[in-house]
Amino acid sequence: MTATTAEADLGTHRLPEPNMSAVGPRTFDSLSADPRKRVAYRLDPYAREGLDLFRAPGDRAWLYTTTFVVIKPDAVVGRRGGMILDILGEEGWLPIAARPFTFDPLLTREIWRYQFNAASRQRIAVVDHLLGSSPSLLVLLRDTSRADGLPASVRLTAAKGGADPSAARARDLRTRFGRVNGLFNFIHTADEPADVVRELRLFSYRTGTDWLRAARTATPSAAGEECPARTLLDGLEADAPAHDLDSARSVARLTVRDDVWGSLAREHGSRDDVRRWLSALEESELPAGTARWDVLSVLTDWIDCNEPGVTPLLATVSATDWRKQA
Repeated sequence: MTATTAEADLGTHRLPEPNMSAVGPRTFDSLSADPRKRVAYRLDPYAREGLDLFRAPGDRAWLYTTTFVVIKPDAVVGRRGGMILDILGEEGWLPIAARPFTFDPLLTREIWRYQFNAASRQRIAVVDHLLGSSPSLLVLLRDTSRADGLPASVRLTAAKGGADPSAARARDLRTRFGRVNGLFNFIHTADEPADVVRELRLFSYRTGTDWLRAARTATPSAAGEECPARTLLDGLEADAPAHDLDSARSVARLTVRDDVWGSLAREHGSRDDVRRWLSALEESELPAGTARWDVLSVLTDWIDCNEPGVTPLLATVSATDWRKQA
């Protein structure tokens, strides 16, 4: 067969589509309300491995009644952790298991793999310093309310509000927690059950798979006696300095320092100078202790978090999306 004949043959006969997933085409139908996510997660190694952790009888029901919250380092130094657990408890989410872990750049990018394409370069420059500043606390939550019949993760996503303060509502959980800005928003949660599957697999590389398996059989306690979340949180706070997370006060405190951060605070202490601060972040170590959080307070307040006009690969799934497919 000549090259010309072969080309003509290819032009008239469609080659068979290769099967690129060991995950069935309908596997994520009950776990996501987003058709694009159902396709993407069939090709995602963490989602596939996560499914292997949830194959026992009753696991699908567990994924509807259970979700998680990550209490981030900004919540630890801002002393919001106790308030977060209190408010979540008031709204029907009770802790059943908890484990500290520390973000690194790879984990951060893999957790937010489908959103990081829309992150600004400024946010990317700052986020690793923020999330790597101290351990975070992963807390599994049982939804004792089951309001509207929604999965626990979907109800929590709807209640917490967005990361952007400009879209805040008075009853958003993040507003009630006292969110400061787009990065100092204190918590991370999974959007829906498919994300619980994928992200718990990623976190289990840090917390241990055995811990996650044991946590699946834990039960909630109204008083929290069976879950060490508050004890672990107390330990994290004991190891981290308390901070007000106020950018204006942080600039004032930094002015007395005799390092690059003190110079910037004295000579370039306005939002218009954020690029100078970001350049210093590339070239200089952050100071220790509370001064580290002074610098992070300034940077998180002054940067633009997202690239204009760029949408995430996968958008946040809403309670409305779930109600439409019910």
